[in-house]
Amino acid sequence: MTADHPQVRLQCCSKYCNTAILRTVFPSRRAACPRLPLSRSRCDNARMTGLSVALANLKPGTGKTTSAVWLAHTFAHAGNRVLLVDADPSGSALEWSDLAAMYPGLPPETAFPFRIVALPSREMHRRIPEIAHDDDVVIIDAPQMEDHAAIALSALRYADEILIPCAPSPIEINRTTPVREEIDEVEALRDAPARSAILLNRCVARANSTGDAREALQGLGYDVLETAVPRLEVYAQSFGMPIPDAGREVWRRVARDLIERCAPLCSVRS
Repeated sequence: MTADHPQVRLQCCSKYCNTAILRTVFPSRRAACPRLPLSRSRCDNARMTGLSVALANLKPGTGKTTSAVWLAHTFAHAGNRVLLVDADPSGSALEWSDLAAMYPGLPPETAFPFRIVALPSREMHRRIPEIAHDDDVVIIDAPQMEDHAAIALSALRYADEILIPCAPSPIEINRTTPVREEIDEVEALRDAPARSAILLNRCVARANSTGDAREALQGLGYDVLETAVPRLEVYAQSFGMPIPDAGREVWRRVARDLIERCAPLCSVRS
C-alpha cells in the first residue's frame, strides 16, 4: 500500500514528538451543496489554502476543540478539502477522530470526512505548508497559551484568521486580553497581518449576558462574529461521536461569518 492510497495511515512512534501524525481520510463522495469558502490562493501572501483558522485561548476548557471539529465538519460537508491540525499535546481532536471512527455502522471516512494531523510543534507555521498544499481549508486546534505558549504562537504565525472562543462571562472576557497581546507580539513575524475575532460560545438562550458580552468586547476593540454558539447538549456531549445533523446550522452560520470577513481579500467560490 502506497502513501497516496485513500486508506493509508501514517503514524510516528510518539504522539508528542515533532513528527506529524497524519491520518489521511478522504470522503467517499463530495457533498452536493455549494462549497463554502474561497479560491485556492490564501488571504495573505501565501499560495496554498483558501482559508486558515486557528482556535486560540489562554486557558483550556473554552471550546477550542469542539469549535475546531464542528467547523471542520461544516466545511467538509460543503465539499471542501479540509485539514484539521491538532496542535494540542493532549491530542483531544485526534482522540475524538479515533473514537468516532469506531462508531457502529458508520464508515470512518463518514465519521470524520477530512484529514487530521497531530502537530504540536513550535515549527508548525513552517511545516503546515508541506502538509496542506492540496487543502482548501486549514483549521488549527491550538493548545492553551498558558501551558504551551511556543506552540500556540506558531499557530498564530500561520493562520489567516485567529478565532478566540469566549463564553459571555466577565472572567472569560478578561482572559482574552493576553491572547490579543500575543497576537500583537507575533505581528512583526508574519508576512501579512492576521485577522482576529471573538466567537461567543456556550451562550444561554434569551439571556442578556450574550448581548452584554458582545457590547463589552466591542467596547474593548474586538471584532465579534455575528453568530453566537448556544449552550446545547448536542455540543457538550459530542466529543468522540460522529457529528450529528442537529446543531449544524449554527456552525454553517459561523463558517459564513468567517468567509465574509475574508471576502474583501479573497474571491469566494460560487
